[in-house]
Amino acid sequence: MLDLIRKPIASAFKDYEKAFDEAIKTETYLLSQVLKYVRTQKGKEIRPHLVLLSAGLSGGITPEAIRAAVSLELLHTASLMHDDVVDNTYRRRAGFSVKALWDNKAAILVGDYYLSKSAYISSGICQGRISELLAALGCELSEGEMMQLNNERQLIIDEPTYLEVIRKKTARTFAFCTQSGAISANAPADKEEKLRLFGEYLGMIFQIKDDIFDYFAQNKIGKPTSNDLKEGKMTLPLIFALQTSDKATIKPILNFIRNRDFTHETLSQINQFVIQSGGIDYAEKRMNDFKQLALDTVAGFEDNEFKKALLISVDYFMKRTF
Repeated sequence: MLDLIRKPIASAFKDYEKAFDEAIKTETYLLSQVLKYVRTQKGKEIRPHLVLLSAGLSGGITPEAIRAAVSLELLHTASLMHDDVVDNTYRRRAGFSVKALWDNKAAILVGDYYLSKSAYISSGICQGRISELLAALGCELSEGEMMQLNNERQLIIDEPTYLEVIRKKTARTFAFCTQSGAISANAPADKEEKLRLFGEYLGMIFQIKDDIFDYFAQNKIGKPTSNDLKEGKMTLPLIFALQTSDKATIKPILNFIRNRDFTHETLSQINQFVIQSGGIDYAEKRMNDFKQLALDTVAGFEDNEFKKALLISVDYFMKRTF
């Protein structure tokens, strides 16, 4: 499925990779070693793919689309390194985090380097519109993290709050991908907005699917099972289970969460509670809701290889296993 998503932009993606590698060149030895390691741990890079596909759908992939894709991936990588420090994470995807192999200082400083490079690369793209959007995205990422931190401390359990957090933390990043692609191709305002919404709905699907993973043991996932819960994050499957179960059933579960009593046995009990209460089924239903919204937003676009790849990406996000 990934091959079908990548096919229409195979040539442009090679240009993106060259531009990204050029952006992180440095003569500072330790920095170069860390950057080289991070590059070997890169994921599927679906975000730059979305930028280029959206540009293609909007009229054509320009050098500005390439720069926008590089800028976004630099910002995203920086956020991951900073998240690893905040969340005290030692694993990143299939390998170790920068924090684990070096230390917190290195992770923060290298993350800052990526942020600065992102700002530099994005400056001037499309009369500054891309850099403005990227700066706004950085603010929303921070706001989302702070909202989540507050929710953890206050034990706030409701779906609208959860959706707003993941919209800021995850969905707006995907919205930037598709909107910046449209901007780089000088798309009309109505098409730009539709592609922005498409990306946002795609991001909602991505994060809900990611939250579902937390309740199942899968070796391919780049984070331990129940990691979200251990960090105090209230995800959609758990929120639904807590809101729809009787008080006697949820009382011990809430006590585990309030007291951070996360032994193997209690985590297993919470997982079974979520699954048996229909939390996973409900989260999958909400993913389908966002899938339909995503499909509706691009229904009026011309049928071509770029649109087909974007539609496949929706199914890929729904069905991915890691």
